[in-house]
Amino acid sequence: MRLLLPLLLVNLAACSLTPQPEPSVSTTARKAAMAPYTVNDYVNNLTYQLSHFKGPLSGNSRIGVSSFYYANALDSKLPSGQAEGLSQQIQESLLTQFTQLGYNTVEYRLSNNINLASNADSVLSRDITQLRERQNIDLIITGTVTRQQHAYIVNARLVNINNKHVLSAGSTEIPINVMWGSEKVQQRDNNLYRSEY
Repeated sequence: MRLLLPLLLVNLAACSLTPQPEPSVSTTARKAAMAPYTVNDYVNNLTYQLSHFKGPLSGNSRIGVSSFYYANALDSKLPSGQAEGLSQQIQESLLTQFTQLGYNTVEYRLSNNINLASNADSVLSRDITQLRERQNIDLIITGTVTRQQHAYIVNARLVNINNKHVLSAGSTEIPINVMWGSEKVQQRDNNLYRSEY
């Protein structure tokens, strides 16, 4: 019995020193591949293209930026699903970048009053009854979004509101996964989202 106990301990020690075989299939979950840049970075390309005007531009021209709708559903369908918020982010980025470049941009969604809530306050609105009746805008940046298999194609134009002339135009591709990963199902804010198939 005295001899059996040391042999048992030696066998157990030898088992713990033996390396464990690697699994034949990877057990680590693949991390969702996200686009290498943010929406703002891709919109920067649009800003550069739009800032190259065809002809002279008055220094005091007021520029507004509209929402970007799907090209096949103008004025009725914003990008949704994986692209939820893409239109608004394009609009906000263009407004910010043109302002930073020194252009005279106009925030036409500015309401006549500050709206107070219990947890926030707001001065921006899309409610036409809360906005100025007449907006002083000379030029508008508008555009469309077209979904392709790998990316959203965003086409933008800077248009003179008075004569409808396009002063500049630009186009860029924004990868599908710029705002979401490429997985079929994701969880955000305790909600499950299934991507389009």
